Amino acid sequence: MKKITLLMALVFSSSLMFGQVLSEDFEGGLSLPAGWTNNEIAPGGGVWGFASGGEAVGYNPPNTIYYDDGLLFGNYALFDSDGLGPDGNAEEAALESPSFDVSGATNVILSFNHFFTAGYGGQGFVEVFDGTSWVQVASYSGADQAASSFGLEEINVSTEIGGVANAQVRFRWVGDYSWGWAVDNIEVNAPTCIDPSGFVIGPNGVSTTTFDIEWTDSNGGGTVFDIEWGVVGFLPGLGNMVNDLAATNYEFTGLMPDTNYEFYITANCTGGNGDSNQIGPIGFSTNYDCSLYDLPFSEDFSNQNAFSSCYDIEDTNADNTSWGYNNGNDFDGDTVNDPVALIFPPNPTVAKDDWLFLPIAINGVANGDYDVTIVYNVFDNPVAGSESFDIVALDSPSSAATMQTVFGSYSGITQAGAGVEDLLPNAYTSTATYTPAADGTFYIGIHATTPVSTSAIITIFSIDINETLGLNDFENNDFSHSYSKNLETLTLESSNLEMTNIEIYSILGQNVISKPLSSTREVIDVASLNDGVYLAKVFADGGSKTIKFVKN
Repeated sequence: MKKITLLMALVFSSSLMFGQVLSEDFEGGLSLPAGWTNNEIAPGGGVWGFASGGEAVGYNPPNTIYYDDGLLFGNYALFDSDGLGPDGNAEEAALESPSFDVSGATNVILSFNHFFTAGYGGQGFVEVFDGTSWVQVASYSGADQAASSFGLEEINVSTEIGGVANAQVRFRWVGDYSWGWAVDNIEVNAPTCIDPSGFVIGPNGVSTTTFDIEWTDSNGGGTVFDIEWGVVGFLPGLGNMVNDLAATNYEFTGLMPDTNYEFYITANCTGGNGDSNQIGPIGFSTNYDCSLYDLPFSEDFSNQNAFSSCYDIEDTNADNTSWGYNNGNDFDGDTVNDPVALIFPPNPTVAKDDWLFLPIAINGVANGDYDVTIVYNVFDNPVAGSESFDIVALDSPSSAATMQTVFGSYSGITQAGAGVEDLLPNAYTSTATYTPAADGTFYIGIHATTPVSTSAIITIFSIDINETLGLNDFENNDFSHSYSKNLETLTLESSNLEMTNIEIYSILGQNVISKPLSSTREVIDVASLNDGVYLAKVFADGGSKTIKFVKN
């Protein structure tokens, strides 16, 4: 299942907003603001604190994840469950606002920025007081950090507290030595024209050239919308304009593949209620062009959009934990985060049974060798891992594929290196070779199979696939070469396969010539080379052959 991410980097720009009834940004200091209450519901379980710096609980320091992804700023409220440690006390604590009056409002909007780090049983609840009882309006949870929630949240709470004279809002944490939850910029507004909200990818989805977006209009009938959009960083006023849009969805077209865009949107309300805030920028990306993947295949996971767009993932054991993408850790100690594909430990009652399918359909040649080289390691979290995975050739990118051939099987893999910053320098490198018996298309899958008791985190740093055609293919092709001493040229001839490129190496392994080819007969000028023995690797029809010649 491909994952598509909508970048909700929302910022309010100036427009008409009426009736702000609560605003708290915690910039008054690292203590409980006046009128707010720290309600320790579970005695001894801990209370909300206050922090600054943007360093997220559950992620390797130093970082500014709360600021970058949670959109927090300056000081913020924080329940640090991880910091409380394994004290044996269950945690339930609520940060409760002072009461506010929305008795004259029919539209009430609660907004806040936050970062909820999922995993280890932590839960977050947003609740409002309707004059009688607390009513839940949002909740956050998840099996691991990949399910974390963050950014700007806007919740229409008109039904719950519209018309209430003594309303409140609170953020209630439940957990026990889990991760944590940070909250900032809490506002309650009673606007006359409600902002568009609830942005989701629309029914037409995302392609390399289009992006479909839907949103919620809470103003009732007759609202129209203005949208301005362009490539990330465009100057407002110089973008592409869409005016008086009567629908609550829009499909951007004519886009470029693997490109970041953004848009701003404003609601125009009827009945003299004016305009909403202009919301934006809301960022989105078109899909990576997966057809660019070909042999030789090389993946270092430097492009997150390519991973999201092109890799297929299967959570076969249905435990809501599977292969994912991570670029939040420095794995080699150079202070720069390193991107990886990884899989976290599963539900503690099941073994890993999860597939990562590479984004390439390989046109296999009988008796050809397809070398898959994978660089990987294990991170001991939460237990000392002893990991297992298989490299599998399949006739379709699915765990239900009819043909499944395991040609690389690895078990008992333990962490190499002392800690996170040692994982890449000490990584394992393994190469497995698949040799199909007949011509035909096949796919490559990485199948994680670790037993329950030894399940930690598997990290994959890179994957490469190289094809070498079998000897019979070149013999049938009548491939030949000759060197002319007088002309100082190397002539290559192929009876029926067009050559695509050549790489010439000195006997010491130095690459001295590399150039593209395009026909069945090629003449290579080697006059620039010193006299000596050289190896030439010639590529044709996705395969290669290495020859030796002497320049004299």
